[in-house]
Amino acid sequence: MAIVDRRSLLAGAACLGAAPLLPAAACQAPRPSLAALAEARGLLFGMSVTTSLEHLPRLKQVALAEAGMLVPGVELKWAGIEPQPGRFDFAPADRLLDLARAQKLKARGHALVWHEALPTEVAQTRAPAAMTALMKRHIQTVCGRYAGLLHSWDVVNEPIEPGPDRPKGLRRTPFFEALGEEYIDRAFGLAAETDASAILTLNEYDLELDTPWHASRRAAMLDLLNRLIRRNVPIRALGIQGHLAPGRQGILKPEIFAAFLRDVASLGLSIFITEFDVVDRELPAPVAKRDEAAARAAQDYLAVALAEPAVRLLVTWGVSDADNWVDGNEQFRRRDGLPARPNPYDDAFCPKPLRAAIAEALRAAPDRRGH
Repeated sequence: MAIVDRRSLLAGAACLGAAPLLPAAACQAPRPSLAALAEARGLLFGMSVTTSLEHLPRLKQVALAEAGMLVPGVELKWAGIEPQPGRFDFAPADRLLDLARAQKLKARGHALVWHEALPTEVAQTRAPAAMTALMKRHIQTVCGRYAGLLHSWDVVNEPIEPGPDRPKGLRRTPFFEALGEEYIDRAFGLAAETDASAILTLNEYDLELDTPWHASRRAAMLDLLNRLIRRNVPIRALGIQGHLAPGRQGILKPEIFAAFLRDVASLGLSIFITEFDVVDRELPAPVAKRDEAAARAAQDYLAVALAEPAVRLLVTWGVSDADNWVDGNEQFRRRDGLPARPNPYDDAFCPKPLRAAIAEALRAAPDRRGH
């Protein structure tokens, strides 16, 4: 496991205290960029963005300086792009994907089939024929519009939820209730028929730690992946979200996480870290201590993840704390009312220790070029 010098981790916090008063030039993205560091190891580095960057020019500037890929965070989710069955609104997603193309950056789609962010009619559908028709229209329309333009798609998001009433550890989503496990096969089949070039990915969370909950999810995921491959479902990658929450759950045991990654790789699948950030709900209130703890958690996680050659992509689920999902989520925002700090850049668009930890992890990663 790579050891990051404390001064390197804290260097990203140089403008934390008085950052809001500093001119923007004092907080430029460091060079080389995270995308360049990743590319030097045969990796791809991306950042999730939303159309809020149209109103936050500094956020846009940082994202374009750091990322080799942009990922629309909400604009391609079902309820956003098809708010009513058959009525599509592509404008927000188009603007972000047009920006990526104009900047010669890659882009990926998130997410075609998910149990949240659904129009009411889809969420309430249980009839197999009706659900099949809804999925077919949605996937073919959305994938068809962007066919050949995206690096990858999260085809099915968060299908795992072990429990006594959940067959094979699968979540009881509207899609599962209507079609059973076959909904996953159908989603991947439709996506492959419509966009043969995109890397089709199954995306999931809570697969890393040494807890009974994470262990049950790892086992259910490996069982599902094996079943899908035996059925020749056109899945090519597993996405591991990577929402870290130090102090909230168990610990990361490198040997356990590394063994899981090897098991996935042995199936011939690529692995993507798709939604990387650090939820600081349980971390101390002082900013310096909080940022140092978050950077250390990221360092430990990425040292294991990036050591696995099958890991080919790292995406942070945000750019700056000025625009983050955690503050709006009751389950994850801080109980003391302080603003969350999950992203590599703070709310003044200055690099944080988390950014330094990501950079050091990329530098330490084995070189995948030529493999």
